Amino acid sequence: MADEMPVPPAPPTTPEPAPVVDDKSFTLQLQKKPATASAPPPQADESIRVSLARLERLLNFVGELVILETVLQEQVYANNPLLLRKTVHQLGKVTKEVQDISMSLRMVPLKQTFQKLQRIVRDTSNALSKKVSYVSLGDDTEVDKTVLENISDPLVHIVRNAVDHGIEAAELRRERGKDETGAVRINAFHQGGKLVIEVTDDGGGIDTQVLRKKAVEKGILREGQAISERDALHLIFHPGFSTKAVVTEVSGRGVGMDVVKTNIEALQGEVQVESVVGKGSVFRILLPLTLAIIDGMIIRSDGERFVIPLNHVKESFRPKRGDVNFVTGLGEVLKLRDDNIPLYRLGTLLGRRPSAPKSLEESIAVVVKTEGFPFAVLIDDIVGQHQVVIKKLGAEIQGMKGFSGSAILGDGKPSLILELNDLVSRNVARVVAKENRRSA
Repeated sequence: MADEMPVPPAPPTTPEPAPVVDDKSFTLQLQKKPATASAPPPQADESIRVSLARLERLLNFVGELVILETVLQEQVYANNPLLLRKTVHQLGKVTKEVQDISMSLRMVPLKQTFQKLQRIVRDTSNALSKKVSYVSLGDDTEVDKTVLENISDPLVHIVRNAVDHGIEAAELRRERGKDETGAVRINAFHQGGKLVIEVTDDGGGIDTQVLRKKAVEKGILREGQAISERDALHLIFHPGFSTKAVVTEVSGRGVGMDVVKTNIEALQGEVQVESVVGKGSVFRILLPLTLAIIDGMIIRSDGERFVIPLNHVKESFRPKRGDVNFVTGLGEVLKLRDDNIPLYRLGTLLGRRPSAPKSLEESIAVVVKTEGFPFAVLIDDIVGQHQVVIKKLGAEIQGMKGFSGSAILGDGKPSLILELNDLVSRNVARVVAKENRRSA
């Protein structure tokens, strides 16, 4: 009988790594089970460093919530309305504290993103043989981790544009009496509950006359059409719009300012631009500090409720007879003081046919705040204004344009959060495609 082969000893098991802990903070990390043969590969683990002081505050207020729950139970059994109202008020205050601390746990500084932008300025200026200095302020300014992950690409494009389109060549700067070294400055700060990021350059600025001429060539404007300086500057956000005659490796990367604007608006933010010819430009990005909770306008259309982010609403009013007219090639337009702006019916944007259309006088026009050309959306009613917690969309509608999430309203029922800019863009694209099929 042959000798049996010895069985090698089992390798020692390696314990799962514990969270990294120090005296000031630790890293929270979700460990995921290894994928089976039939399961898809797991996504990369995400982690974030959390201050122990913030966690201790959170735990203290969770303790307060437990106490208030016990008090509420006693008062319900005792049927004491006065103390019940007092406790509910206190419960609201503690809940707000828990909400604020929970939001702060997701906050991370902009430092790493700003360091990346410094490399972008260096590499782009070297590629273009330009001398450009870089200064950043507000590196420690904090923002929600989800927001931070999504603003990196828009910021990279704005900074690259500042070096490529904004900063002049050294010879031209000397002719204009400037230092031959151009300057790009990044500044971040909190203002009015928002994150503000400013990208400033001391280059040649944006010539709005050139923008107007290019817009006429592209059919965006009519010959002789009057628009304000602000609207002229925002022509750069139109898809495919560029005034650069020669496409370089830097300027021809396939990402336009329209994509920057779309990405920022997807984060419930906005982009502003100021420029003086010969002096330079400022691109200002305004973003919410967190995407988890927003102030929303609850509206009703065709019997269903929807949420419009309040920072997207400029104004709302009931139009009068004669305020709405039909213009060939534009459709319905709404008279807003001395201007006419496009008017869209929400039911139409959602692809529905209203079962019982309301008269114009019974409807409400919501004027949407945009950095380009304004428009209005006609709805049935405004239910109210509330803070809402944003929930992710289900897989079946996650890829649809026009919806940024859902929210649970006060009665416990869900409601979709609308992205009106996306809905209008989708509607315009649908109309253009239909006209193209007709003319083909």
